[in-house]
Amino acid sequence: MAESPIAGWHWWLRATRPRTLPLSFFPTAIGITWAWRDGAFNCATASGTLLCAVLLQVLANYVNELGDYERGADTPDRIGPPRAVALGAISPAAMRKASLVLSAIILALGLWLVTQVGWWLLAVGLAALALAWLYTTGARPMAYVGLGEAAALLFFGVVPAAGAYAIERSGFAIEPIVSGIAFGCFAAAVLGINNLRDVDRDRTCGKRTLAVRLGKVRATRLVQFLLGVPYAVAIVLSSATVEAAVTVATLPLAWRIGRELPLAHGAHYTVLLGRTVLAASLYGVLLGAAIVGATVR
Repeated sequence: MAESPIAGWHWWLRATRPRTLPLSFFPTAIGITWAWRDGAFNCATASGTLLCAVLLQVLANYVNELGDYERGADTPDRIGPPRAVALGAISPAAMRKASLVLSAIILALGLWLVTQVGWWLLAVGLAALALAWLYTTGARPMAYVGLGEAAALLFFGVVPAAGAYAIERSGFAIEPIVSGIAFGCFAAAVLGINNLRDVDRDRTCGKRTLAVRLGKVRATRLVQFLLGVPYAVAIVLSSATVEAAVTVATLPLAWRIGRELPLAHGAHYTVLLGRTVLAASLYGVLLGAAIVGATVR
């Protein structure tokens, strides 16, 4: 029976993994907010930067569906949210075509930003675009050799936060870089929890994530460490903006995630993953409010 257009769009939307999109939105938004504090804000470039960051994450998610399906890491009986390509709801050819079209849109948007701020941005943008593809495709995908968490820390943390600041301010500052470390650690923790959930299947299909390489016990400790880093960052940031200490209000949620993680199994990892995205989002809201509050007081 042919799938209805509405059902088809439902699968395309699901493949964007909308619940995880705050992981790209907040570090970028915080970088822009720091620039605003320092007297630099352009609505057009700020909006373009935010859109580009979120679209890059959507692209990475689309390519991830394709790459994991082709390598056997995603199957219809996987634990966790269903994957459209693995279930046959979207064909691999259609997903590849959509990913190429999305890449072209991101490239066009990125080139416009380059014309506004300078050619230095081209190298950063091309690196981010390449990462979206090379994370789960190519001869040696990053996700398959244990580099996923490092990539998440950089490209869902330091790069978008510092890059967004530089686009607005034409320079760098320590606050967005340090903030980026916090958000990058949240993103790496999300990926680490995902890999703990999938460790057995990943091991059988040759996907050597950090969870596979380190084993579940040490990989769990790594995620717990990553969950703690943002609160050390909060202390550092509070020396520049005392209101940033308000982000510690999210510590009980992160603490609960870390406490439950060693006992988790199966679908409970998915619950903890969602809570980690929530913790990152609340952290971002509170940090943004702190920066604004300190600036306008």
